[in-house]
Amino acid sequence: MRGFLKRRSKSAKPHAGGAFIDFRWHWRGFRSGRRWARTMTQVEDWLLQAPQGHRQVIILGASAGWMMSPSFLAQFREVTCVDFDWLGRLLFRWRFRRLFGRTGRQLHYHLGDAHLLLPRLLRSQPGALILFDNFLGLDSLYTRDLGVTQSRLSAIKTLLLGRAWGSIHDRLSGPGPVVLQRPAEAVHRLTGEPLQERSLIQSIQGAGEWLDHSTASVLPEGLSSRLMAWPIREGRWHWLEAAWVTPAAPNGD
Repeated sequence: MRGFLKRRSKSAKPHAGGAFIDFRWHWRGFRSGRRWARTMTQVEDWLLQAPQGHRQVIILGASAGWMMSPSFLAQFREVTCVDFDWLGRLLFRWRFRRLFGRTGRQLHYHLGDAHLLLPRLLRSQPGALILFDNFLGLDSLYTRDLGVTQSRLSAIKTLLLGRAWGSIHDRLSGPGPVVLQRPAEAVHRLTGEPLQERSLIQSIQGAGEWLDHSTASVLPEGLSSRLMAWPIREGRWHWLEAAWVTPAAPNGD
């Protein structure tokens, strides 16, 4: 293996379907339950360790919730989602219809730019838990400008001072095997520590050119985080990072 990293360029293009609907993503999510099963179990385990005591949750980048845990959603009386994708809104409502049917649990799904909608949602729901659901690592696909993306990501920690929030996002992505000889285990680390990119890539037998998603500074330093390998499609892998921030935790710059 001779993998190396590159950073997303300023000319990054939006994913298929543009910013408002992504048929290819939904088709992949519909077909990939078996391939994603191990990652989904690891993600659910992380989600269920969210800060407790919240009756509301705001999920940014919810899409159709292809990797969302029903057990996590069931902890809240009110769920607010934000995404660009109107088909994602329809599919989310359909997939979790039993949770929001006759239980009295409320679901609100807003279409639009999460960065623009977030300040208003924070004001209207001061006690809500905030979750960035595999959203921040894709930001440059929407802005098409790495500088704008980095500015928006760096502002999040300041905007969320005093709030409980969490993020799961792409750190690295690149080519790898169709099937691993041994399942990939989650890697625990403290945020702010140097990321061992080569070790992570080698651990899933990755090769070729890997992409750095420019999310190293999303989370405050000194948090307990976990890295999870995700076989997003045949021969293509992502390393996801996830961590929770509580008001008492260090919030960085």
